[in-house]
Amino acid sequence: MKRLSKTAIKFALLLMSGMFVSAPMVSAEETVKSGNVYVTATRIEKELQDVPMSVTVMTSEDVKHSTARSVGELLQDVPGVQVQSDGSQGLKRISIRGENAFRTLVLIDGQKISEHKSMSGAPILIDPARIERIEVIKGPASVLYGSDAIGGVINIITKKGGKKALEGNAYVEYSGASEGFTEGLSVAGAKNGWEYRLSGSYADHDNIHTPIGTFDNTGFRQKDFSGFLSKEINEHLVIGGAIDYFNGAFNSTSLEQALDPNADFFVNVPDWTRQKYSAFVELKDLTDYLPRVRVDAYYQDSQKQMRNFIGNYYHKGDKFEFNGMPITLTKDGHMIIDNTADNTIITKGASIQADWQLGENHYLITGYDIAYDELESFGDSGLNQKLPFNMGPMPTQMAMNTHTFKYYDGTQLSQSLFASMETYLPYDFTLSYGVRWTHVKTELTRGDEYKYGTLTTPVPGRPPVIYDGKRSGGAMLGSDSNSRPVFNVGLVWTGIENLALRATWAQGFRVPNLTEKYIGSAMGGGTIIGNPLLDPETSNNFEVGARWNNGVTNFDLAFFYAISDNYIARFEMKPNEFHFQNVSKATTFGSELALSHDINTSFAKFTPYTTITWMRREFDDGKGFTTYKTDNPNLVGRYGLRMEKAINENLGITADLYGRSQSATESETASHENDNVIGGFTTANFAMGVDFGKDKKYNVTAEVLNIFDKEYKYTDAMLEPGVHFNLKLNMNF
Repeated sequence: MKRLSKTAIKFALLLMSGMFVSAPMVSAEETVKSGNVYVTATRIEKELQDVPMSVTVMTSEDVKHSTARSVGELLQDVPGVQVQSDGSQGLKRISIRGENAFRTLVLIDGQKISEHKSMSGAPILIDPARIERIEVIKGPASVLYGSDAIGGVINIITKKGGKKALEGNAYVEYSGASEGFTEGLSVAGAKNGWEYRLSGSYADHDNIHTPIGTFDNTGFRQKDFSGFLSKEINEHLVIGGAIDYFNGAFNSTSLEQALDPNADFFVNVPDWTRQKYSAFVELKDLTDYLPRVRVDAYYQDSQKQMRNFIGNYYHKGDKFEFNGMPITLTKDGHMIIDNTADNTIITKGASIQADWQLGENHYLITGYDIAYDELESFGDSGLNQKLPFNMGPMPTQMAMNTHTFKYYDGTQLSQSLFASMETYLPYDFTLSYGVRWTHVKTELTRGDEYKYGTLTTPVPGRPPVIYDGKRSGGAMLGSDSNSRPVFNVGLVWTGIENLALRATWAQGFRVPNLTEKYIGSAMGGGTIIGNPLLDPETSNNFEVGARWNNGVTNFDLAFFYAISDNYIARFEMKPNEFHFQNVSKATTFGSELALSHDINTSFAKFTPYTTITWMRREFDDGKGFTTYKTDNPNLVGRYGLRMEKAINENLGITADLYGRSQSATESETASHENDNVIGGFTTANFAMGVDFGKDKKYNVTAEVLNIFDKEYKYTDAMLEPGVHFNLKLNMNF
């Protein structure tokens, strides 16, 4: 698709926005309505109302009317979800119920995005416009989805074929937060048993605009292409395959360093590519006892190039300490750390699932999953330091100019057998129970480091140290296997119309990745050391909840309690040196509420709504230190009033006035050296739009976010955007 100029696109969008418009925003009640909303959270399709776990569903309609630039932004109002940012606009990760992105399993069409060489967890590398539905499963889903699902699952289901022989969609979106544009086009169809879809998109976004200014090194670009084809051979057999391609270039920085005139810091990812090739075979209605068998296989290649630059610049007169002796610089000096990395993760995976109808009251799911990750990592850690000072009457300086080349290769093989039963009991009870046995083998096959350069120390008579490329360190090679069964039990009661009560107990299980187990990292400041002695994390999780939907009032309320053992955390053992260790326990409890009520008037339908998450998390290091200051807000919520007005069958108007609030986050360590507080915030937002044309094929979305230009942030990395305007034109044909 030929890319239009920004000026032409902006003119077209602004012209369309001159109409009175209103956009249906992602709102609370849309995440809890069951009606015709079906989910696959239990690995079979069933009504959301009957699912024995907390699940929020984002539909393709939600995506169509959203101006979110990434999946992270799209999910920021889901109860129990927090957005994690490393200072990049395009690479926001997701935390579920206080568990970070490493403990949130990201699936695209049921297949995992693996990450072994990142300090931030698995990235969500997909254009939101390609998404048919997102199921956010909160709480552990290790029985159904395997290791890494200890906090929850982001299950992304992409769009497949169409309903007619030829149909399509095109959209153009402008984001004022980065003065950037996203454009996309897709065509799809279905005929004579064939289904197909082709799609592509391009995004180009500049640096972030915040209430205190624009920050360099925060822009991003991304391209996304995909193809899908399937054929229904007969009423019992469907085969198909897909190709995914995503390429992104991301930049991020640190707020603290960006505001320091004597420092420079940025992380540049000029190329992050994800390619996936997948195929499936589905057999349906083979016998009365075997309604479905599905086999999936995929090959995924994720390649990332990265540069991490840290520059600290000092001035004459600055004071330091060297070997316990105070020194004062006699000239300007500096310390520059310039690290680069080139990482490749290849995943080969397959799964088979068989569904069994055992009489009228028992439905059994059985299956086998296998995934084999191969990591190849090369890094260059550069250090250039010059600190000039006097030692007695003699001028001297401590200087270092070195490069350390790092080579790490490793693998992780995961295999699982699982079985999950659903039994219909008398008096409107449904019992769900299951088990998964998982075996994970993690192996580091290469861990070499070679240093080149010189080190000059201010010790009289000591010559410079010359590093000549001999092996100077690295990681100890090793192999470790872990296996464990995990169980879950859930009960749902639907004895009152429109009401479903649920209670669940589930176990979680997570095996450390290659970075935590063996490699460590030098990215992001400081050195992080892997720990071959790490044990897997485990958890026990309890939840009770209720869903109500009578078409007017909708709510989903959940109370949860989780105990995690052998929790993996980083500890600073020396200045700027961190080690991964298992700690004793992390305990999390809280509640989530999504509530809305429709008020129909002669003018329009008005819907007040809210989503609220209250959560507390206690950390116990097993050495006598406990704290509730664990870098998680106690309260997060969205609340607002939405209006919907149907002018006629071809014209619908909506508007949404809402606020977002989050309480302060606090962190505390046993030494209190790295304690931190991030203030709470409330932002005001307004959206308008219109659906128009035959069958409402066209939509314009316009919104103003952070109306009062509030200065706020989710993490210390970077401020979030100030007041800004978004506009989106969406067309179906």
